Amino acid sequence: MSPAVVAALNTPYRDAHAALDAFLAIRKAEGLSACTLDNYRHTITMFFREYPCFLQNPRAAILPFISEPEKEWSRFTRIKVLKVFCKFLVDEEVFDETPMRNIKCSIPGKRVDVPTTEDVKTFLDALDMKKYVERRLRVMLLLALDTGLRRGELCGLKVEDFDDHGLLLRVRPETSKVRKGRTVPISPQVGKELRRFVGLRLPEWRSPWMFPTETGGALKPSAFGHQIRRVSDRIGERMKIHGLRHLCATEFLRSTGNIALTAALLGHASISTTAKFYEHLDVHDLQEAHGQASVVSGVLEPTRKRRV
Repeated sequence: MSPAVVAALNTPYRDAHAALDAFLAIRKAEGLSACTLDNYRHTITMFFREYPCFLQNPRAAILPFISEPEKEWSRFTRIKVLKVFCKFLVDEEVFDETPMRNIKCSIPGKRVDVPTTEDVKTFLDALDMKKYVERRLRVMLLLALDTGLRRGELCGLKVEDFDDHGLLLRVRPETSKVRKGRTVPISPQVGKELRRFVGLRLPEWRSPWMFPTETGGALKPSAFGHQIRRVSDRIGERMKIHGLRHLCATEFLRSTGNIALTAALLGHASISTTAKFYEHLDVHDLQEAHGQASVVSGVLEPTRKRRV
């Protein structure tokens, strides 16, 4: 970008990438999760790559970028991210007004594709347990299925967050999407998998992370997602962490019939959020839960007559 263009923009940033760096630094200081920051970075960097002259003609760059994806959720994500970023550029006096004006996009339907237990088993059976990264992936997927943790929450776990004796796992506020910590139970089988995996780490790593990289560093949510996609492409079995999260919650809700407990497990800020995501549960689920929780049967249950 020429000095004349920069001067015309009246911006303190040498180019759009410098503005992005400042935007991410401010959002990180505000306490946004690593997963949200990764999403911002990925979307905006992709935008800059496709439209390097964004600052010169922002509206002309934004419109084709947000209308390009076929999937509704992808379009929604691009609009949401660019709205936040462009507002930042207005606040920083890069733009006089936001180029996102009059661009609206309603939240897509919450229903998601939930894998079956057989889908998960097929995926896990195809992993190569001789490779550290795929063994790590196996344990992370099992933990996601057991607890419903998000990508960022899984990557942010530390060894000290695992209560081996009580089979409990602490989710730190800084890794949670809603910035609120919680404690979730884990099954004995997954507790055993975690103990085995922690025992694999090399002593020289001295890593605090539950699921470190091959050198002991912190695993980024984006890198975790890339690994899942690579294995999915290799074995021809599509898998997503959010799919496991929804499978966990669906079965938990079916088993308990308790939406408040399900919301607590998932770390939703409100049970209304949980309700929107699990509209796919049908009348048969309702009938089964009603039969298990029937109070009136206890009232009307015939009592035995005492023999005189």
